[in-house]
Amino acid sequence: MPSRPKHRPAQQALISDPERRRRLAASFADDTSLEEAWRYDAVRPRYPESVVDQLVDAARATGASGSTAAARSGGAETPPVIADLGAGTGILSRALLARGAQVHAVEPSVAMTEVLGARSAEQDAGRTRLQVHRTTAEATGLAEASCDVVVAAQAWHWFDDALVQEEVCRILRPGGVLAVVANYLDTSVPWVHRLTRIMRAGDVYRPCWTPPVNPAHFGAWETTQQRWERQITPEQIRELSTTLSSWLSAAEAARARRRENLDWYLDEHLALTPGEPVALPYLTVLHTSVSRVPGAPVS
Repeated sequence: MPSRPKHRPAQQALISDPERRRRLAASFADDTSLEEAWRYDAVRPRYPESVVDQLVDAARATGASGSTAAARSGGAETPPVIADLGAGTGILSRALLARGAQVHAVEPSVAMTEVLGARSAEQDAGRTRLQVHRTTAEATGLAEASCDVVVAAQAWHWFDDALVQEEVCRILRPGGVLAVVANYLDTSVPWVHRLTRIMRAGDVYRPCWTPPVNPAHFGAWETTQQRWERQITPEQIRELSTTLSSWLSAAEAARARRRENLDWYLDEHLALTPGEPVALPYLTVLHTSVSRVPGAPVS
């Protein structure tokens, strides 16, 4: 049985070495080809509807609070505004659009944003509710106090903690919500835990972890979890493994070893049938924090 992930302090950053973070992030932002971006969009998991609903409901609550909504709309209802930081190919952005949100998709990768635009075109045919910003989460270029919710989906660990918090504080409306959401392979299931070790899936769920933020600017985190299963073929599991940063940044020799180990595990050890879907367990975790109004006391 593989060893469990090593113990770390609950609030330690998921990637504590800045140089390693930049190197791994570059495998997405700088090095991803258009073909790889399309493959990423095809095989990466989506987010449960209940999680997307929570984000949109939080944005609507922010937009409707106080006199903000009246000032923005002149009495007419307007869509809630959500910034999706590190939006990738728009997997979450599209789900937010489908629920009526206005979305600022912030993503530095050229290939990722091309797929994002192509996949979102039908949902936003009039180009009124989606704006794509080809830039970083630390410097979005969005207007001050322009967003009801700022969310990072499968991306918070790529950002510079101090700089992204400053930017989130700048673009959130008073009382707006910062959200961090991630899909994790559910390692409480033994065969999935071993799969993550073979795939070198680094984003393994750590109980009690919450994103480290400055309590002067953000309130206490509220965390919700949802377990669910995804139908996926053995071939798609192999494709999924090639979209991980650990694969994209690995040398060819390391990739060959991983292919061999994964083939053995899926074909021989688990004896999965080629082309036949298997239920792959996931855990989706959503952290939300309300931004503090300037001058408000810190409890």
